[in-house]
Amino acid sequence: MASPLRIVNYAVNGSGAGHLTRLCAINRWIRRYLQVLDLRAEIYFLTSSEADSLLFAERFASFKMPSKTIIGDTGIDKVTYLALAKQWVWHSLGLLRPDLFLVDTFPRGSFGELLSALDLCRHKAFIHRSVKEEFLSRPDFAAMLPLYDQILVPEYEQESQGTVKGLRRGQLHYVGPVMIRDQAECLSRDSVRAHFAVGEDKLLVYVSAGGGGDRGAASHLHTVCEQLAKVPTLHLIVGAGPLYRGPSLHRPNVTFLTQPGMAELLPGMDVAICSAGYNSFHELMYAGVPTIFLPQEKIADEQDKRAEQAAQCGAAIHLRAPIESPQFAEQLAQAMTVFLHPEQRAKAKAAAMALVPSNHARDAAQKLLSLLLTKDQIDAAADAVDDTLLSELAQTDTPLEQICEVAHALDATSGEEIPLDEALSLYRLATQHRLPQPALIRLLKQLHGRLGPGDRTERTQGLEALLTTLSQFSDWPGALSFVRQLPGERSLPVEQSVTEIQRLLSTLRAQGKDLYQGLRVLSVAQSEDHGGSLREVVQSAVRMLS
Repeated sequence: MASPLRIVNYAVNGSGAGHLTRLCAINRWIRRYLQVLDLRAEIYFLTSSEADSLLFAERFASFKMPSKTIIGDTGIDKVTYLALAKQWVWHSLGLLRPDLFLVDTFPRGSFGELLSALDLCRHKAFIHRSVKEEFLSRPDFAAMLPLYDQILVPEYEQESQGTVKGLRRGQLHYVGPVMIRDQAECLSRDSVRAHFAVGEDKLLVYVSAGGGGDRGAASHLHTVCEQLAKVPTLHLIVGAGPLYRGPSLHRPNVTFLTQPGMAELLPGMDVAICSAGYNSFHELMYAGVPTIFLPQEKIADEQDKRAEQAAQCGAAIHLRAPIESPQFAEQLAQAMTVFLHPEQRAKAKAAAMALVPSNHARDAAQKLLSLLLTKDQIDAAADAVDDTLLSELAQTDTPLEQICEVAHALDATSGEEIPLDEALSLYRLATQHRLPQPALIRLLKQLHGRLGPGDRTERTQGLEALLTTLSQFSDWPGALSFVRQLPGERSLPVEQSVTEIQRLLSTLRAQGKDLYQGLRVLSVAQSEDHGGSLREVVQSAVRMLS
């Protein structure tokens, strides 16, 4: 068995959950594509984020060390921590030896430790989110960039806030905004309102301070909610974030949440009041939510520029008054009054979706996988997983992994389109007939070589017809034993092969016999026919039953 591809993500520090969320978004697509291609992979995160519950929720393995924030709060010596953190990263990479090492925002690492660690990685890629010019112009920042095989900018080139210079040809790629959920995976407006049990007589207003790790997050949330909770026509959904440590809010028209990952719920929101961090900004605009932005001051991120960009195109209102200022309450009320009008919300919604029309996480994943796979492999995986499939999987809460296992059991030959649509159809039929997925996989593998030649459509239709007939016996263990006893078939077309098997099964049903009795007559018929074809063996078995 081939060794697994090993991918290690570096998301260390920062007072938000941005690095982690962005890397999660990209790795969800990397994992999908590798599952579709039936390639083994080990994906790890090295993180100091206290929002690592996001990784658990998204089913990613992580190695966690304390964040700078908690070190400062607990009084642990910073010099000791710095030495420990550097050694931890070096030893982790030395043991894992990744095929792909993916770093977000800070190319030197949070502790300046990556310069001497990149040689431990087969391929290196950097996610270059826009940072303040003072960071971008630092010699140590710029000097690290050429050491990466790829530099991906998760923004449109014309909107990127910083200029990247001195890179070799083909190293830099603008892929567009990256979000953790595609629209096909999100809930509808009606589903979100039903989820929160909010009627049409109220507007759903999303209130957030990003990941919740900012020191002013509690003040942000409480001040906004204190003002808006007075309005009886509003119901506030407070996305406090996984890093939030302040007091919670409990009122009849306030729902307080600290769970990671709110993106799938955003299409149900009528208005938002939020900071303008990378993920919050793009998720809200992508979902078409009219937003009142309250930018936070960050070390490297310029939230003011994003808020102003959205305000200029009519998608949002940029509220400049500090939360603690006397003018804040009045400005918030004025801004909220604008979005109380349905026509203003409709205009802002359209402008927001035009500003961020697409999620490019899959494009980033494809570009990164080009370091590890062939173009044909990447194209085949990209063609197999489209928005239609994502929507169908989301609606039925079906893991892609299970559909991929069914597709591989169908044994698509090299160069064929990966049969995910056919696999999904078979999976649904199996679920309808209460055939467990592992048993479906075994059944498909056993039928391979027993149904004769045919194209993909013919084989899928034949398998569906056979599963339906077998389901009438309500005995899937018996069905597995029965199919295993069928002889191989190389010349009889798949449609005729299925018809012959169904003839035997119908005879069994008509005589009130079970699949094990059918298995016995098949065994006797094969011994008498000494390696006869499927048709000959089935005909002999039917004669015995008659």
